[in-house]
Amino acid sequence: MKRRIFFWIEKLKITPAERKAVSALIILLVVLGMINVALSPSVPFEGERYSKVEKQFKKRTALLKERRQKLMRRYQPSLKKTIATVVTDTVTQDTLADKRRKKHIKYTSKTTVNVNKAGIEALESLPGIGPVYAGRIIKYRQEHGGFKSVEELKKIKGIGEKRLETLKPFVKLTDSE
Repeated sequence: MKRRIFFWIEKLKITPAERKAVSALIILLVVLGMINVALSPSVPFEGERYSKVEKQFKKRTALLKERRQKLMRRYQPSLKKTIATVVTDTVTQDTLADKRRKKHIKYTSKTTVNVNKAGIEALESLPGIGPVYAGRIIKYRQEHGGFKSVEELKKIKGIGEKRLETLKPFVKLTDSE
């Protein structure tokens, strides 16, 4: 009988004393595993020990849900609530009336604007120039002391080759031009 039990150990070709030690260790491991299963509680997180941790967890979870909802409301407002916030950075007046007025202005080569002296309204009368571009032109003029050439208008953000070509017939640098 012993021979049948220890058959697989005999294949290792170890001495009888080593066989007994290995067998004893295997039996001990099995017995301790069974004791551990019998003594371990079925639900490890019950009772007063974990109530504080559970309260903190629920509090933290609620805080995280609140932050997430706040972000969702900020970046994805619901369709029921329409949030209309107007942020103005350079426009101080209603530009809708100005746009309607500009549609009726007929640009000819005789109507030229001095970009070194013109105000916002005069600059807005130029084709393709609105209140934002007019503000940028005035800001550039104040910082650099005026324009020396018409090509210098390209240094203003948003005015490129195409827009400059449409502006050239309507722009002058001095009153005598």
